Amino acid sequence: MRRAIIGAGIAVGVGVGMMALGAGNAAAETFSPDYSQVANGQGYDRSQLLTPGFSPIQVPEVAVENLPGATTVVAHPFIAPWVHEVVPVPAGTAVELRGAARVQIPNAGGGVGQSLVINPNGHCVFAGPGAEPTALDATALDATALAPVRVATPYFDLVIEPTLYR
Repeated sequence: MRRAIIGAGIAVGVGVGMMALGAGNAAAETFSPDYSQVANGQGYDRSQLLTPGFSPIQVPEVAVENLPGATTVVAHPFIAPWVHEVVPVPAGTAVELRGAARVQIPNAGGGVGQSLVINPNGHCVFAGPGAEPTALDATALDATALAPVRVATPYFDLVIEPTLYR
């Protein structure tokens, strides 16, 4: 019994510590997805992808930006069409997910004191039978923004913003 209480106390302490670390980072900047990214890899030439067609994640060419203090790699991966086809979504319904992650690795950017930042952004729409994903509009009356998922720590950030359409 005593071990269980100590274990629970340690777990709560670690959780509070992670929240405290993340709170400082979140207060300084609200990390968000790239809202200009189109859904489901639309507009990318499939022959120019870095990953083969059988890969569940498709990755187009990435952008690398070298700035003082950080080398940043930005990618806009998307889920392969064949994966979209196997995700069960009820008829007349669609789920839109926008998300981004950011991993910061200090002193790994190639220069002295330079950080490496890896920033993949994604935007997917999963549509059930009878739903027209190209007609989705977040301002529509049938759109429900669901609670976003946010993780913010000094070296890792994640945000996923789901919207349900009926």
